[in-house]
Amino acid sequence: MKIIIAATKTCTHRPKLEEQLKDAGLQYEVVYFEDHPGLIEEYKLKISPLLIVDDIVVSVGMPEHSYIIELKNKTS
Repeated sequence: MKIIIAATKTCTHRPKLEEQLKDAGLQYEVVYFEDHPGLIEEYKLKISPLLIVDDIVVSVGMPEHSYIIELKNKTS
């Protein structure tokens, strides 16, 4: 499972999302809109953060904590 957090560099929610993923023991990658402007075009979304799992946007903004637990259970 490939998990990506796509966010702006100034996004205040990104660190919280990273912490939730770390606490769940999930591997992820952070990709910044500023460094990859094609992401905004590709996903047609400008809200930060985006949670992308296996190339599908699964959350715009902060996901529910229950979704993080679901992801953890899928990898267990």
